[in-house]
Amino acid sequence: MVFDDTMIAFKDVRKSFGGHEVLGGITARVRRGQVVCLIGPSGAGKSTLLRCVNGLEDYQGGEITIDGLRIDVSSPDIHEVRTRVAMVFQRFNLFPHRTALENVMEGPVFVLKEKPAEVRARAVSLLTRVGLSDKMDAYPAALSGGQQQRVAIARALAMRPEAILFDEPTSALDPEMVGEVLRVMRSLAEENMTMLIVTHEIQFAREVADWVLFLDGGRIAEEGPADILRNPKNERTQDFLRRVTDPA
Repeated sequence: MVFDDTMIAFKDVRKSFGGHEVLGGITARVRRGQVVCLIGPSGAGKSTLLRCVNGLEDYQGGEITIDGLRIDVSSPDIHEVRTRVAMVFQRFNLFPHRTALENVMEGPVFVLKEKPAEVRARAVSLLTRVGLSDKMDAYPAALSGGQQQRVAIARALAMRPEAILFDEPTSALDPEMVGEVLRVMRSLAEENMTMLIVTHEIQFAREVADWVLFLDGGRIAEEGPADILRNPKNERTQDFLRRVTDPA
């Protein structure tokens, strides 16, 4: 696969909560059409870095850009950024009082101001794509965790984003529900959707990642193609992979 440009760029990104540094100078990039997986222990800064991309968290040093546009939570441009880069959360964040179809339609109708009839047709198509054609009128409480997460992915796609951020999208799911979400994500990878994924699903990362960033203590300890998940050079990476793939 040939990548012709950088979509998301991190340059010496630094962030602290109080006196605790959670990002200690992250420099990396995500090219258009690329799948980049962020792995590492809890507290390494993975989710924080992801949330800084769309302005859910501010950062104190360095720079994050999307197509050259600097991410700044106080800038009026942050609204444009959030329409171009969608996010899928751990806990789905669906509106409980809206059906699956209404959840998917919400953003395009109320944020992008698109015509409801056109959005409805797209929402139906997207829910069908993620295997929920029979759940259009179901409310979140009537859906399994895996189904809710697939609604969340359809909702993200409904905004027609240029990239999608995934923050541990399977961590809140029962093991038997993980596969149905990963199948949808694999299909997006096959279609060259730009994705930045925080995940503990190492086998999934091996299969879909074009590039892997291993974060430890707020810094990139090792990075490279998915092969580093099979043959890591860094001892910390080796130890982490040993623990998550052979917990016993």
